[in-house]
Amino acid sequence: MNQDDSLHYWRNMRIAMEVAGATSSAIYKRALAITQGLPDPLASQDLAEGQLWAPF
Repeated sequence: MNQDDSLHYWRNMRIAMEVAGATSSAIYKRALAITQGLPDPLASQDLAEGQLWAPF
């Protein structure tokens, strides 16, 4: 997955969660940050745990 595909994924996730009214979860906060060009708030935790997550 390239960077454009990843951003598209997170945009779709963010929109779906906003439509559902689910804006208090960590995954929503992650999607929000990524789509706003901010650092992924869970990236340092993933690296510390040795996990590199990809949606596909």
